[in-house]
Amino acid sequence: MDNQILGLLAAILTTSAYLPQTYKVAKTKSAKDFSWMWLIFMWIGIFLWFIYGLRINNLPLILANGISIISLTIIGVVKYVYRQS
Repeated sequence: MDNQILGLLAAILTTSAYLPQTYKVAKTKSAKDFSWMWLIFMWIGIFLWFIYGLRINNLPLILANGISIISLTIIGVVKYVYRQS
């Protein structure tokens, strides 16, 4: 199997794992079960993978991590906006 195809398949599977959770968070307007520490560490780590993908011009890394950044950002925004007082 070609490395690019293998990378794209891995990117599709790992990135799509975020989508149902992101949808649920946006629909219920609740992200209380996510810790801020987890969100921040994940966001920074995925952002660094995204930058790495750009630097080596690797489409699977760019796409997967770009979409993951968007999903984690949505979860973080929902967590902040709809936080429990």
